[in-house]
Amino acid sequence: MKIKLLVMVLLLAASMIAAPGCDSEQTELETEAAPIHEVSVSIAESYPEQVIVYIKGGLADSCTTFHDLTAEHSGNTIYIEVTTERPVDAVCAQIYRYFERNVNLGSDFTSGQTYTVDVNGVTETFVYP
Repeated sequence: MKIKLLVMVLLLAASMIAAPGCDSEQTELETEAAPIHEVSVSIAESYPEQVIVYIKGGLADSCTTFHDLTAEHSGNTIYIEVTTERPVDAVCAQIYRYFERNVNLGSDFTSGQTYTVDVNGVTETFVYP
């Protein structure tokens, strides 16, 4: 009975070592738009006032990590693209996690104008003081 148990434990350990996982040596990565759960805009009380965007997004599994964030200002809309990355074909623990980022958009806005912030399709509006 002890030999069977020992063999089962050794087989289980060997399968865990041989199984593909979240390995830093794996080089092929896939990048995709991050799911966004929350976007809020605040105006810092400074001179000039600074626009700060808070973003809360999701990471689909234990191998998915925050990748990049880019912001582009077009007219009265600020487009922010947030991406995640993960190893291709990795087998990962199905643990959904979150990340948070604060983005300072600066003060290049016109007083009294209404602006829209679009983060991967989730929008929030604000009026610059």
